[in-house]
Amino acid sequence: MKCPNCGAQGAAAAAECAACGIIFAKFKKKLETLAPAAAPVANPWIARTVAIVFLIAWMIGLAVYYRQAVAVMRVHNPRGPARPR
Repeated sequence: MKCPNCGAQGAAAAAECAACGIIFAKFKKKLETLAPAAAPVANPWIARTVAIVFLIAWMIGLAVYYRQAVAVMRVHNPRGPARPR
């Protein structure tokens, strides 16, 4: 078994490292308690920023579509065509 602390090769069934004296059971228990704390924390602002950028892009697209739709829309004037003054 290779020691996780010093890297020395030892017997497979050894309870402790012959080179540095680390006890494998205690080392494994310590790693298990530290493992959840070592997980990277996701930044919530990344998701919020992506959502805001998506929302702004969607609103710009909707505004462009609406402007084009209004530009080609026919307006019904019950008094007839407009006369220049």
